[in-house]
Amino acid sequence: MKFRVSNIYLAISIIASIIFSTLIWEKISLPFNNLGIVGEYSRNEFNPVNDILRYLIFILCPILIFFSQIFFNKDKFKYFILNLNDNSLIELQKNYSILFLFALFLLLLILEFLSVQFQLHNLDLMHEGQQLGSAFKNSQDGSLWSGSYITTGLFYETLSSNIIWNLFEAETIGLKRIMDIFLIFVLKILLIFLSLKITNFLKLQIFYKNIFFVLITMIFLSVIDYNIASVDHLVSREIPIILSLIFIAIFFQSKKVSRIILFIFGFLSIATLLWGIDRGLVVNLIIISFLLFFLIRKNYRELIFLSSSILFWWFVFYLILGDEFTYFISNTISIYSYISYIHGIIHPTPFGDHPDSYRATKTLLSIILVSILTINLFFIDNEKYHSGFKFFLVFLCFVCIFSYVYVVGRSDGPHIKHIFGYPIIFLSICSLYFLLFFLNKRVKIFNLKFKNYFLVFISVIFFYSFYEIDYKRIKNYPSRFIEYINLNDTSFINNQEINFINKVETLLENKNCVQLFSHDAALHYLLKKKSCTKYYLIWSVGSIPDQKNFINELYNTEIIISGGVKFNWLARLEERLFLVNTYIKENFEKIETIEDWTLLKRKIN
Repeated sequence: MKFRVSNIYLAISIIASIIFSTLIWEKISLPFNNLGIVGEYSRNEFNPVNDILRYLIFILCPILIFFSQIFFNKDKFKYFILNLNDNSLIELQKNYSILFLFALFLLLLILEFLSVQFQLHNLDLMHEGQQLGSAFKNSQDGSLWSGSYITTGLFYETLSSNIIWNLFEAETIGLKRIMDIFLIFVLKILLIFLSLKITNFLKLQIFYKNIFFVLITMIFLSVIDYNIASVDHLVSREIPIILSLIFIAIFFQSKKVSRIILFIFGFLSIATLLWGIDRGLVVNLIIISFLLFFLIRKNYRELIFLSSSILFWWFVFYLILGDEFTYFISNTISIYSYISYIHGIIHPTPFGDHPDSYRATKTLLSIILVSILTINLFFIDNEKYHSGFKFFLVFLCFVCIFSYVYVVGRSDGPHIKHIFGYPIIFLSICSLYFLLFFLNKRVKIFNLKFKNYFLVFISVIFFYSFYEIDYKRIKNYPSRFIEYINLNDTSFINNQEINFINKVETLLENKNCVQLFSHDAALHYLLKKKSCTKYYLIWSVGSIPDQKNFINELYNTEIIISGGVKFNWLARLEERLFLVNTYIKENFEKIETIEDWTLLKRKIN
């Protein structure tokens, strides 16, 4: 009874802390630091650090209350430390049936990939233009950060499209979208490989392990689909993080390759920042957590080796990139410093009436639950959870916590949904393992003749029920592929955009470049004219230093295109880039307006 009462008190304390954190949410308010950047934060005189503090306080209050039951209980704390320093290695069972299931899922994924219906929806001039504009400039002059102000990441904006363009020796929108689809395919493969690695941790009979693998794989694959215009629980930009989780699982399963894994993490510390600035930040926070993990456990050799690997790879990339490395550092610092002020949306109050409040509250509560379950793992006997499995779940918990950094910078529905995939993955692993461990102890599965055939049958039925496999499309894939990648750009844009492109192309025939004062970054690609400045994506510009640099780079600009798409949630460009707008007014004059765009030319002094 004493045990039950103490748990009731603990539950009440946790709930009370969540209520308290909700009540003080809006009272957590630091003074506004006016950087001269026009956006939602400046309009509301809101310090972006507020959202970070509110998030941390909201999740840490219940987590610390739960952890206090350990810290102030000597016996529990000793058991916690004992588990934390457990170095036992997992003994991998030979399980050929699970490898067969893995191969089966891989085959089904390939069939699904070949069945994909290529999408012809209208080109998103800003978001897809973000990938096309920088990639086109790189194809013209070979520049990286020196030629483009990279907002998301070098691979996403510049290299991904260029890689496939160079591979097929053509520059088309169809190829760019093929690359998007291929990256989703890669993520799906990594997810089933992650589920295989997780399954290896489990203390179950082989049959139950196979059941776990089949079910968890289906759950993992449900967080993403091939509709590149949809909002999923995970996106292909998460590839570095999923890859990191796979390496973490391998690290805790095999001592033989531990040094190799640490060497790879040194590489990932810099490579993931090139992939994506936000995802790279999360991976580096994971690596820092690894360093602290080694420090706490007094694994000084691993600590020194990982630190050395990081320094080694940063130095290698410094040598490879040359002058571009300096631009990379300054570009990345600029994004981290200003992007929240530029496009930030104030995080909705938990349990509030904001349209995105429910989604945010659900995600925050799931992160709290994940954290509490993770701490509780270290009070569970290792008979149920292997120590390596516990450590893996700790780092998966860190991924859940760190990934919310995407949200506190821009707290709208799609960004909140994007990171909910990690709590889904964590909670699915724990709940499914709990159920199967219970059955494993009570229902013994002996050599049933057709048990593995049954699992294969279930896997195929499940896959066919939720994922589309079209044998006609598979058969015609080569012809469909060739036709799609060779489609004219006009197949992806509307009549208004076609009319504008046709009329402007002749006016720009002898121009080397064109500058946009518009969010329609895809115009650089569609007009086959690179940006005159590095600021091809105007949406991410707003700070005073960037505006001044923008003006300095306009010295060789003869033509500016303004107008185009507008967003009701974003201040007008003339208001946001007030310094640039003043310079343009003083130095450029209108040529003509075509559809929604206006052409400006430099005044002759």
